[in-house]
Amino acid sequence: MELFHRAIYNTGESIDIKHKKGAEKNMDQPISDGQGSYRRQHGGRQQEDQLHTDVLVVGGGTAGVTAAISAAEEGASVVLIERDSGLGGVGIRAGVHTYYLGTKGGIQDQLDQRVLSLNQQMGSASKGFTPESKGLAISARIQELGILVIYESIVSEVIMENNQVCGAIVESGRGTIRIESAILIDSTADGDISYLAGAEYTLGREWDGALHNFSLVPRTVDAKNQLRCKNFDIGWVDVTDPADISRAYRAGRRHAWRGGENPLNMHYTVIGPQLGLREGRLIQGEHILNQHDFLVDRRFEDVVMRCFAHHENHAFDYANESEWSQIWVAMLGMWRFGFGGDVPYRCFVPKEIDGLLIGCRAFSQDHDTAMMLRMQRDLHKIGEVVGTAAALSVKHGVIPRHIPVAELQQRLLSRGVLKEDEISGDSKPWVTLEGESTENMSRLLKEGATAAEVEKLIGYLGGDEESAALWWLWTLGDACVPVLLEALSQTEGRHQRGIAFALGLLGQEAAVPVLAAIFRSRDADRPNTLTRTEESWVSALVLLKNMKNSTVATDVIELLRTEKRSATLLFMLHYLISVADQLSGSMQAETREAVEVMLADPELGNDFVLHHSGEELPALPDTRSMRWGIELAAAYVLELVGGKGRRIFNGYRQDHRGYARVAANKLSERLTAWKGV
Repeated sequence: MELFHRAIYNTGESIDIKHKKGAEKNMDQPISDGQGSYRRQHGGRQQEDQLHTDVLVVGGGTAGVTAAISAAEEGASVVLIERDSGLGGVGIRAGVHTYYLGTKGGIQDQLDQRVLSLNQQMGSASKGFTPESKGLAISARIQELGILVIYESIVSEVIMENNQVCGAIVESGRGTIRIESAILIDSTADGDISYLAGAEYTLGREWDGALHNFSLVPRTVDAKNQLRCKNFDIGWVDVTDPADISRAYRAGRRHAWRGGENPLNMHYTVIGPQLGLREGRLIQGEHILNQHDFLVDRRFEDVVMRCFAHHENHAFDYANESEWSQIWVAMLGMWRFGFGGDVPYRCFVPKEIDGLLIGCRAFSQDHDTAMMLRMQRDLHKIGEVVGTAAALSVKHGVIPRHIPVAELQQRLLSRGVLKEDEISGDSKPWVTLEGESTENMSRLLKEGATAAEVEKLIGYLGGDEESAALWWLWTLGDACVPVLLEALSQTEGRHQRGIAFALGLLGQEAAVPVLAAIFRSRDADRPNTLTRTEESWVSALVLLKNMKNSTVATDVIELLRTEKRSATLLFMLHYLISVADQLSGSMQAETREAVEVMLADPELGNDFVLHHSGEELPALPDTRSMRWGIELAAAYVLELVGGKGRRIFNGYRQDHRGYARVAANKLSERLTAWKGV
């Protein structure tokens, strides 16, 4: 006897799913009608629905929708699990309905064409795309391909056989669904499926585990009746902590109105129902992508897409970021410098886990790279890459790490994700100097620089292109040192400062006297007019910190008593952390006293600015105040110099903010390991 079940599991209209009572379990038969073979087992009062599919995509966000579409277009049967009530992710559900950088091509171009047509029917104009139109375009394509979508459901367990993912247990409002699949694509954004499967991962920056700031985006209508979004940062959040996510929603809604905005001067339409989260877990894959790969335009034989953005982190506390980020942004001012490059297939294949592909911003990259490779256009491509790869894996009957990459590249060429010269082209470094050919700069990377070429680079120091020249001298490395040392004693002023910076980047002690003089003079000049460059004296301190040189320790200790700027205080605290083991007993005592004076300031951290928020957002503890970060860094200093920092750590370990608890635990554990306790 055949039974029919009417399921609201698709893109908006109900579909008939045929199943037979008491049907034999036969997972060797692939589904052919695109709707999923559907079985229900009756055993006592508990009922478990069962599905089998070629490709199971978990997460219907920016990358997940293109993963599902591309897998289906390549001939695979697809089931898509979405925890929300609609598809599309950050551009639709979170309301960030503009493309910011990234690269065009593939499914996204087809969807954008549909959106233009739907906009006319919607009768609305938008800065960027209209979220509702794009949502309809996605739903229409999903339905055309017969993809089964199960809304408002989450994965509670990953089905594993040894180290191979074979499907997932899904919890929905109607009960449990067991979905067995040949390939599972993790498009959860935060790597939730990979985590459940036991994959290795990192979470947040190395210092304190903090992630990018989050937003909750209001949409407004301007005087021309055009829809716009106000994408400003609210604060920090631990994306793995449900309680902290809940706190973030409350904070975001509380600050949807800012400054002098009111219904008379700003027409709000809706506040995004979904948080704008920019970073979560980063799953460790067969290759971990980094910024240097991009800047030198490293070419990979298994390239499957190209990306383009900038080091678009939403931090201003660069002392807490990586050493690379401190140099690239705080010293060189290159925050807005655009670059990108090859993304190899290996980044989407998790280490030691088979049957799984990472199809979201959780793919294998380091924290610095994750600041740029999260643009909506690039995420659309990520989804299309892994969806195509999953279908190819099913076609050849092999696990994803063993698919023929050359065939995948050809499919991506035909789909418009890749271009021919992106597979076979030569690398071209992004950082260039006026009057220098790209070919010659590429040669420097391959062959190194002669003394004459180093002298030529030194000639740019102190001028408008100092940042680019410093990057090249830093990248070319120790071979530049002899020429730099000779030039240091023969110059003065800005040129000498630039040479000292270059030597400091290369860890040369000969730069210390000049760097110390720059610091003590409070040289407020900036080496360039690029974005977010610190004043020269702060850049000098960063280099002395990296070199662990205590020459200016006394100056820093004294300055702690009077400095008010949060970002600068953090640089000074991190400097003291780096040289704490070199401080005499009397200097340690002075450090303890100076830190306590700093901590006594009731306005400590309240000057801190969040991206696009300025001073309009109140400096409340769960929004833009940096007091938590300064106090935790100060606690670390105190513990290193014999003070009582544990009391601060213990306080933050009970904090109502999840990210603050994470930071306190991380720093406390690091201290415990360092002390051998």
